[in-house]
Amino acid sequence: MPGPGKRRIPEGLRGRAIVAIGALLFLASLCSAVALTLPSDAIQSTLGPALRKHGIDLAAQDTRFVFPAGIRFSGVTLTFPGNPPVALDEIYASFEWTGLFRWAPARLRFRKGDASGDLRFSPAFWNPGSGNILLSGISSSDLPLSVFSTSGAGFSIRRIEARWKVRGGKVTANGSGTFHFLQVPIPTPGSPIRDARIEEVSLSFLIREKSLLIPKLAGTFEGSQVEGTGEIKGVLSPRFSMMTLLLRIKNPFEGRVGLLFDMLSKNAKNVNLRVVGTLTAPKGEFQFF
Repeated sequence: MPGPGKRRIPEGLRGRAIVAIGALLFLASLCSAVALTLPSDAIQSTLGPALRKHGIDLAAQDTRFVFPAGIRFSGVTLTFPGNPPVALDEIYASFEWTGLFRWAPARLRFRKGDASGDLRFSPAFWNPGSGNILLSGISSSDLPLSVFSTSGAGFSIRRIEARWKVRGGKVTANGSGTFHFLQVPIPTPGSPIRDARIEEVSLSFLIREKSLLIPKLAGTFEGSQVEGTGEIKGVLSPRFSMMTLLLRIKNPFEGRVGLLFDMLSKNAKNVNLRVVGTLTAPKGEFQFF
């Protein structure tokens, strides 16, 4: 006999609860079964108008639902207004219940060869207020911007990770990353060095008021250590952004930089590499002092 402090659920109510849970599970299973059998064209025709409202046009060779709550696009072409199309091997969008503990259950992953990206963001995936982003293996050759090949600029990301927030329409972010290299053309007439390739780059950054601030950057150039800081104004619009990097080259008397000392500035003891221009077309200049 149950004790006086315990209350039993009425038999009728318990039975109705079991029936309701069973019905919900049946409907969920039915919806999953229907979704998993939908043809690729039906899925794209459903998602296409919603994406176009946000200025994104997506075409895929194959689209499939993935149990329990994911969609995989294969052979993808993304088009954004005013930009050339971007080709990707795969995009996988999913809702992961375990992500609710971090308040970032929505997840979007993409892959193109060895390049990949992983984004996790808040439940309102159509208008996320915060999230994390991880990029790896992406280089300038993966982007459909001919300016990189024509200007001589380039980069190769090893790994970049950042956390971002959107409040009142303003984006803020904090992160860090490493690059295999950053390459900047040197258009100075008569210079024996036509480009500067900074290797093994590590940096920290933050985004405030549409500007990306780099409080610390380190790497090597021609065997010499490089340290510096920088700022990229309008970083969210790469074609119209304005970059300023000031990099100090330590012990610059060896390698090709040493040639510049011999030819141009025999009395100088230090040299900086100043980088200016847009994010897609930067230009470098050596400064001796």
